[in-house]
Amino acid sequence: MQFFDLSRQFNLNDILTPYKTLEDLSAQEWILSKVRVEHDCLNDNDLIEGQAVLKSNQNIQLELEWLIQDTGHELQVLFKGIETAASAETFVVVKGAQLVDVDQQLLSSQALSLWIDGTLLPLLPNIRKEIKTRLNLWDYVEYDG
Repeated sequence: MQFFDLSRQFNLNDILTPYKTLEDLSAQEWILSKVRVEHDCLNDNDLIEGQAVLKSNQNIQLELEWLIQDTGHELQVLFKGIETAASAETFVVVKGAQLVDVDQQLLSSQALSLWIDGTLLPLLPNIRKEIKTRLNLWDYVEYDG
């Protein structure tokens, strides 16, 4: 039998969605699950953008937005809002869990971004290479013949 604190107002999503800390996330195994590309071929914009979906072995997903920057000698994958200047937009979406800190307070987006940059990305050292291999970059490169 499960008991609930009746002094609290419950939301069904709060009951069904597990609460996880960053330490919990660090203990999980992560893989690159999906890569999406957003590129307007009709526009002269050279920027290639998209989303990478990272999935853990406990079915938690992180959707990160990325862009590809041409440095002149290589195409570099940068994660928006983590490795680029962040604006008011949301660049990381978490599905399958609610993230809390050690005091059980909802985690700030800034703390999540710092964890992704300092912990998650080093756990996935080949993520940029994996994103690029899933894209057909020949479609976006112009050559002077």
